[in-house]
Amino acid sequence: MPHNDSRPTEPRGEQTPVVLATLVTQITDHVAAAPPDLAETTSAITALLVAEPRNRDDVAAVVEAILDDALGDPFRETTANRWRALVPRWVHRPMLGATVRRMVELELLVPTGRYVHCTDASARNTNKLQPIYALDLIALREHQADEAVTDAAC
Repeated sequence: MPHNDSRPTEPRGEQTPVVLATLVTQITDHVAAAPPDLAETTSAITALLVAEPRNRDDVAAVVEAILDDALGDPFRETTANRWRALVPRWVHRPMLGATVRRMVELELLVPTGRYVHCTDASARNTNKLQPIYALDLIALREHQADEAVTDAAC
């Protein structure tokens, strides 16, 4: 599937309001009340980044690239080495990691326990190990069904 390298310009239409202030307050209260847990804090920040409406196009572009690559693999596996080139240049680079982390948290991407060396010469991660993920199609279908129910209720 060819990827358009220009930022989408069509109107976004009516979106279900996302009450980020409430999320931020809940996360802040939780983090302040509990001993610091970097993984949990990182998870909360990642969820906020992905939920932010201004990042919607970036997240969609990253998800599309990952799905295109994984669905083209006979074992439904993917790695950043393969899908990175499919992401349009206008996508903010921090959204790559945030989107992948969120997909892992939602169990749409499942780490296989195998790794490959990073081939991205433009990043500081060159030659570092990066995980190979498997796309969980059942979790993807369940997530889409949940979204459909939520959209119908709004």
